[in-house]
Amino acid sequence: MQLTDYPRLCIAAHGVLMDRDTTIIEGLSPLLAQMRDPPTPDRVLTDYFRALHALTDADMNTVSAHCIVYCALASQWGLESDWQAGIAFAGTVDAGTLYEDAPGAIHYLRKFYRLTVVSSLDEREFAALDKRIGLAAHERLASGSFVAARAAIHDIAADPDVLLLSAGPAPVSCGAGYCRIDRSRRGTAPAKADSVWQFASLSDFIRGHQLALRREIL
Repeated sequence: MQLTDYPRLCIAAHGVLMDRDTTIIEGLSPLLAQMRDPPTPDRVLTDYFRALHALTDADMNTVSAHCIVYCALASQWGLESDWQAGIAFAGTVDAGTLYEDAPGAIHYLRKFYRLTVVSSLDEREFAALDKRIGLAAHERLASGSFVAARAAIHDIAADPDVLLLSAGPAPVSCGAGYCRIDRSRRGTAPAKADSVWQFASLSDFIRGHQLALRREIL
């Protein structure tokens, strides 16, 4: 199937619409400064999200989850695990900032797809970002926890009529089409391998969609 063949688009907001990775790296910088040979930013984020998946549950709000993961990473990296420092860190990791291409991309994509934007933020946290995006009520799913967001994406991605747009890996047993936005690939050409589309930004994804439209017209 081509990008234009799917009637519904599910967007995992983190990493696609909003940049929270930068605030995570900045918030962990006091820990990293204590290390003789700190891991690279990519490695830090890999460790962070691995711990997030392993240690959080659906009853945890985002603040509690960030705090627990902070303490777990401190222990993993051989540093003192300080709960108060974890609370301070959790307070610095906010909803993040929108990528510049996000508002225009949403305006374009809703012309071609039924949109569902899934976020681990709660309604209050998501509202500040949504002022610039302008999602309709039926287009947003502010789940309030990382686990609930993953569960929602997993359920939606069981539908083969859905195209999933995510910065992370596809869910296990994904029946949907899958497109990964990897912003670290900036400057590289879009690629498709093993039925997975890869783009460096939302803007690149839209260019791919426009190319598919032109092929249909021609």
